[in-house]
Amino acid sequence: MKILETQNGLLSNYEVYQHIVNQQTRSKAQKRRVPGNVATLMTEVVTYLREKPGPLERQEETHAYSPSSVLQLLEKLHDANLRSELAKGEVLSILNLRPTSSALLSTAIEDMEERFSEDEQNKIVEIIIEVLGRDEPAALDEQDGDEQDGDTMQSIENGV
Repeated sequence: MKILETQNGLLSNYEVYQHIVNQQTRSKAQKRRVPGNVATLMTEVVTYLREKPGPLERQEETHAYSPSSVLQLLEKLHDANLRSELAKGEVLSILNLRPTSSALLSTAIEDMEERFSEDEQNKIVEIIIEVLGRDEPAALDEQDGDEQDGDTMQSIENGV
């Protein structure tokens, strides 16, 4: 392989995931042996991208990411007049992190509170949830954790 242009474009986690999965599938179909270190690296990257807390963790079940959903996200942000105010790196971070709250969104957007009103922040989060979905089991885990924290606090208050 020869690199013609360095850093010509940025790839999202989903694009890297798709490329590796396609390469693995192609290698198996052609019955071609991949060098051991490359196979290990590919397996580890796919595992990393699909493990919790990654947004691709339930990709097989939810199909939240697809080429059409990425385009749909960009179009909806553009239609809401928010796309032009977001840098390419920020959009890439949004795709990679799939933030479902303003607090998480602030990790993807630099100086978010100064650049966007609260309504605009909420609109961005709504668009992300509408297009890429919300990770429901994680939300349930957080609620269970909150209940457990409440039980712990009650135990502490009761002197147990």
